[in-house]
Parts: sequence; structure tokens; C-alpha cells
Amino acid sequence: MRWLWFAIFLSACSGSITEYKAVEMNDSISDDGLSESMIAPYRDSLELTMNSVLVQNQVTLTRGIPESTLGNLIADLLLERAQTELPDSILPDLCLINIGGLRVDLPEGDITIGKVFELMPFENELDVLELSPERMKEMLTYLKEVGGQPFSGMNLTIKPNGYDCEINGEPLDENRTYYIVTSDYLADGGDKMYFFKEPLTRIKTGIKLRDAIINHFRIVGLAGKPLTSSIDGRLTIE
Repeated sequence: MRWLWFAIFLSACSGSITEYKAVEMNDSISDDGLSESMIAPYRDSLELTMNSVLVQNQVTLTRGIPESTLGNLIADLLLERAQTELPDSILPDLCLINIGGLRVDLPEGDITIGKVFELMPFENELDVLELSPERMKEMLTYLKEVGGQPFSGMNLTIKPNGYDCEINGEPLDENRTYYIVTSDYLADGGDKMYFFKEPLTRIKTGIKLRDAIINHFRIVGLAGKPLTSSIDGRLTIE
């Protein structure tokens, strides 16, 4: 008698689940039958997890540049998560992500765990980078050249001959460093954000962006509130 041990891995917002089971190998089980017998008990559980409703959305939140409701929402919640995770000695000043990392709009109505996986299918994690004044200038020049990306904690006016910038309500200080929240993909220079590649400090939080989004949506939902976001003029182009 032969037995086959197999493992089923399920990844959801609560982490990874690994479960092992022994299956007796005999002539009554075909290859297709074996695959189905292994997977079927877990399919319904996974579908139930993915269909779990986190929060209600009053209106469709869309992606786009120079500014968008979805981009503002995600950048805001990532900055807030990083600020709560790090010690008081390291307070992130702003968050910068890329619109290409948000794969779908969030529709009106139920927002499920599965919908967040569609929005953020990547395994990217949250990093915090300390940028020098020179790298900050490069970041702002990049935003001017590409016409914007989702950010939080900053107000930026792009002008034909330059830009005006305020961070947390204060004019940009060209003599100090700033802590920027972003994804590990962008921290490595992804999407041509090369100014991130040589930070003074890089802090890897180990928090997946998707998990941060799910947790925020769940908290809002449990409070009986809907998702809200708006175009608030944090980025304007003259």
C-alpha cells in the first residue's frame, strides 16, 4: 500500500495556511481524480475567504494621474500604517507609490478580500527610505516629468519653470532629510524611480501592501463606515 503526502497552501489576509493530508494510492484513483480529491476540500474554503466583505464603497474609486480618488486613498492609508508601525524617532513624512501598482478600480458596493487581491496582486512590501536633499529634488523633478503619481503627506504645485512643495503643511526644507514610505519594488528603482536606489537609510517593515489595505478596509468596515476619498488638490499642474 502506498501513501502520498501532499500540502495545500492557502494565502489570505490572515497569513498562510499549510495543511498536510495522506491519500492512499490505489487503482480506483486516476490522476485527475487524485487532483480533484486533493483540491476540492480547500476550494470552497478559499472561495469563502475571498468573498468575505470587508467594507462598503459608496462610489467607484478610480485610478489616474495627476490625482485620483483611489490613488489618494491607498497612499493615505499606507502612510498612516507606516507611521503607526515605526518608533517615534522615525516618523515617515510622506508616501509615494505608482499608479501602475494599482491594477483595478474599486467599484461601488461590497469590497471583498478577493477584490483587494485584484487591486494589489503583487507580494510587494512596505519600505521606508530616508532621502537626502539631493534625492528629494530628484523625486520632485520625476513627479514633474511624469505628471504625477499617488502620494500622501505633501502638496505639490507643478509649474512650467519648476514646482512649489509643502510637506505636512511646511515648505520643503532643502537642507534636511525626509522619510518616504513606498513599496520595496519602487525602493529598488522600479518604474524609473531611481532616486530611491541610494537612500541614507532603508527600513524594511515586512508588511505587505495588500495586507495593509485589507486591514484598513476591515477596520473601516467594522466601524460601520464606508470607504471615502476625494480629489483634494494635493497635486496641481499649472
